[in-house]
Amino acid sequence: DIGVSWRWLGQKSTSPRAEIVLYDLTPGGAGFVKEALESWQEVVAASKDLCAKCSCVEACYDCLKNYSNQAYHEKLNRLPTAEFLTQA
Repeated sequence: DIGVSWRWLGQKSTSPRAEIVLYDLTPGGAGFVKEALESWQEVVAASKDLCAKCSCVEACYDCLKNYSNQAYHEKLNRLPTAEFLTQA
């Protein structure tokens, strides 16, 4: 129900940076992104749990994979993602 897009911002520091854009997939918007923003810490915690507790080896359609990111499936790994979300 929420789409995601991103773009590289370049190296404005010692590490590469990217901008992540979340948007409602419903035509005209359904307010899901606004609702997520209002509960952002809960969203991060649920995402971390999803990645940390999944039973797959690296990534699957229950945790990280979806049709939109299929070009990156071989690069997805739930454990570093869960670690990153712990720092968020």
